[in-house]
Amino acid sequence: MERVGFTMRVLPGKEAEYRRRHAAVWPEMLTALKAAGCRDYSIFIRGADLFAYLEVDDFAAFRAFMAASPVNDRWQGEMADLIDPLTDPATGFHLRLEEVFHLD
Repeated sequence: MERVGFTMRVLPGKEAEYRRRHAAVWPEMLTALKAAGCRDYSIFIRGADLFAYLEVDDFAAFRAFMAASPVNDRWQGEMADLIDPLTDPATGFHLRLEEVFHLD
């Protein structure tokens, strides 16, 4: 299992709308995340800073599944006006955080 932490940022003045949209994540998006192999996915917020954490068996397979998912494309389109995804140009994914400790 892979644990993945990454960061994003809410655009100025968009915090309330970001929270509103995440209070009711589309059921089909939740289904896609689970089908992609995601067992846990949490997003935390402090001010405009977002910290996301997910657990998957195979991160590369997860990314490939989500990249091919039409519902993910629609969701990302809905989020585009709310967040700076802080994409890592080397990977095309958000800026991942290095895990330095985990209690098993």
